[in-house]
Amino acid sequence: MSMSVDASGRAREIGVSLTGLRIAVFSTRNMIFLIAVLAMNFTLMRPSPVDLLYITSLLITLFYLTLCQKPEVTRRAVYLILLLGAWALSYFIASLPHLRQEFVLFELMAKTFAISIGMIGAFVSMSWNRRHFENFMKFYIASCVIASLLGTVGFLLQMELLTWDGRAKGLIDDPNMYGSFLIPAAVFCAYFLSRGQGSKLILVGALGMVLLGILLSFSRIAVVAALVCFFAYVFFHNRGRPRRLMMIVGGLIATGIVLFAFASLTSAEFTAKLLDRLTFAKSYDLGEEGRYHRYLLVLPMIMQNPIGLGVLQLEKIFPEPIHNIWLSSFVNYGWGGGVAWVTLAIGSVIVSIRNYRRTGNEIAIALLISLVGIVLCSSLHEGEHWRHMWLLYGLVWGFNAAHLVNTPKGPARMPRRRSALPAPTRTRIAQPRSAVQLPGQGQRPLAR
Repeated sequence: MSMSVDASGRAREIGVSLTGLRIAVFSTRNMIFLIAVLAMNFTLMRPSPVDLLYITSLLITLFYLTLCQKPEVTRRAVYLILLLGAWALSYFIASLPHLRQEFVLFELMAKTFAISIGMIGAFVSMSWNRRHFENFMKFYIASCVIASLLGTVGFLLQMELLTWDGRAKGLIDDPNMYGSFLIPAAVFCAYFLSRGQGSKLILVGALGMVLLGILLSFSRIAVVAALVCFFAYVFFHNRGRPRRLMMIVGGLIATGIVLFAFASLTSAEFTAKLLDRLTFAKSYDLGEEGRYHRYLLVLPMIMQNPIGLGVLQLEKIFPEPIHNIWLSSFVNYGWGGGVAWVTLAIGSVIVSIRNYRRTGNEIAIALLISLVGIVLCSSLHEGEHWRHMWLLYGLVWGFNAAHLVNTPKGPARMPRRRSALPAPTRTRIAQPRSAVQLPGQGQRPLAR
């Protein structure tokens, strides 16, 4: 192909190279981000290699934005950064008088690393389409299957590294974090199964492994939240097909019975631990120093301390932390931290509903239900360091409706419309183009 002007040719060459560079950077960023998701089942170090992977993906994302002619940073991603910044600013201000105390500075850094994953998730996912989100869901399922296998083996062999108080946890800090981490994988399996994507055998096996891992964590709220979230998505997807819904529910109940029987026959520890945990309130939940009573005791403290107590200060008053992220945000980080958290949680629901209404894409609902399950768990535990919770926040707010509008019927109709045009019409359109593109070759030159 000849070029009339050298300068324009050079411009075209630069454009092609920039496009290739953008694609390479985009793919590399996604690969590193997904590797970080796969490695999230290991949280025994602070900082963790996972944190370094996420930070690397953020740096590559910033470089990718510089390569774009019109860098696209969505308003929702900016809103999320502002909310996370307000939450972080609140715990820094509340903790300023205690910076010289042991572990306070480390705790502040750990929280900052954790919530930064929300910002990173938003910046990465705002350029994603359906395929990218589904790849993320597959990697998350794989990560949870690995965690479930480790937790199950640890429980059966009672390995100290993989259990805590006889409860499965894998290579995650504690059984409650472990159980909440597995919840989104159950919802994502339901997403793929309901759409008929992937191997049903592999997905059913992954779902069974994940549910078994949640059960062996013996986290009461994780078990309840997993069941609620899983059935919520199943009901949502099949809300117009009651017969199919009943069949699915029946199959799930049968699967649950099989898993329960397998665990009971495999380990006597399971039955003993299950009976011990099969209650709404343990001894540490009740009494003067119990978890539920501490909820009532911190309410006047919230009113008396608008700036907040600061990190690691409530443990000096009570034998254990508050174990409730809603109250913790208010009493530890002040009214600013509490309002920021409530706005973030409620805003995520509103954003997800609007995402679904604009796109009709059930990925928005799957992300929302997964996030709700994790937040339910953090309502009875300290979820402020849970990377997977902040990651889901980032994906919910990073969801860019412009890339995920469902238009499956449009492209399918277009070829039929073009083929229906009369032949003479197509000929008349083609003739001028031929004359312009190939002047002097059997065609009459264009009139001046």
